[in-house]
Amino acid sequence: MNTVMRVSMAATMMLAAASGTALAKERLTYGSYLPPSHSSSKGIQAFIDTVKTKTNGDIVFEFYPSGSIASGKTSLSAIQDGLMDGGMLVNLYFPTEVPINSIINDMSFWNADTRVISAAISDTVVNDCPQCLAEFTKHNVHFLATYGAPPYNALCAAKPEGFTLKGKRMRVAGEDMGRWAQSIGAIPVNIPNSESYEAMQRKQVDCVIGAVSWLSSLSLVEVTETVLEMPMGAFQGGSLLNVSEEVWKRLSAKDRGILEDAAIIGIARTVYAYLDEEKVARVAAEKKGITFLAPSKEMSDARAAFQELQRTQSAKTAAGRGVKDGSKVAEALIANIAKWQKLIDDAKPDEAAYVQMLRTKIWGK
Repeated sequence: MNTVMRVSMAATMMLAAASGTALAKERLTYGSYLPPSHSSSKGIQAFIDTVKTKTNGDIVFEFYPSGSIASGKTSLSAIQDGLMDGGMLVNLYFPTEVPINSIINDMSFWNADTRVISAAISDTVVNDCPQCLAEFTKHNVHFLATYGAPPYNALCAAKPEGFTLKGKRMRVAGEDMGRWAQSIGAIPVNIPNSESYEAMQRKQVDCVIGAVSWLSSLSLVEVTETVLEMPMGAFQGGSLLNVSEEVWKRLSAKDRGILEDAAIIGIARTVYAYLDEEKVARVAAEKKGITFLAPSKEMSDARAAFQELQRTQSAKTAAGRGVKDGSKVAEALIANIAKWQKLIDDAKPDEAAYVQMLRTKIWGK
């Protein structure tokens, strides 16, 4: 071996020792289209850190956020084709490829608590929907765990006195939320959330259906007078934490167990990062004098009716995509939501207790 080669190899080994990653048995890539500051990215990072620690550095993921490997719309094909070893998947972007799992996405008005819905979705996919798992496997994805974001509320410029949503121009995202707006006599305006502040400032919309955290993250606290505290859909469905089937098959049983447990920790971190974000936004809003308004009975009844519409419509939509008995998935999800609502109400868990609940009541099965 010549001197130049020896020096080169020595340098490589020193770099490996310094980085602590180059000597890993598995060096893998993980992608997300969302930025590092996003709550889901914090969950992904917790998953990655846990895997590295518990495998003593044998399995190391390099995290590529902000769409640096694949966009939200191309993430499934990126995993399928081996461009990345794992990544955040959003069913909304490829409903024809995962029509069974997309039923869950279509049940967004059943989401009233991120802790409840995150547990209920994962419980449904892992324990009650083998066809959901098979659908991911078909696309080279091994599902580990996922989450549902906190439910959206109506963030409005109108003052609380005599408050109503009838006739209001409401920023919505997607057809289902547009149907909801129309059902209560509002006017849906489909614009990206990034344009919400300017649209409210210019009075192009009266309300934004969005997360309470947007009051801070999108500066909507400056243009909002009233928040109607009633769940109006949210993001849910997909797979935040997963690896390709190719990666999964070559892992040992011990390492698979580590990844599964790390996924539980990652989901809990995502959920509680969202909750922390909403607490901060709420404090800022209350200091600004924004009113948080409870819904009227009429509005609550309208939401309940729309929930039932989603129950039936999700199965019809799935049938149009070739799914048989889609209603069974919807009913399993609803049952798990009721189960987890009681569990969460009784335990009122902090993050550590929530992790343990997920371990024993979902993956412990």
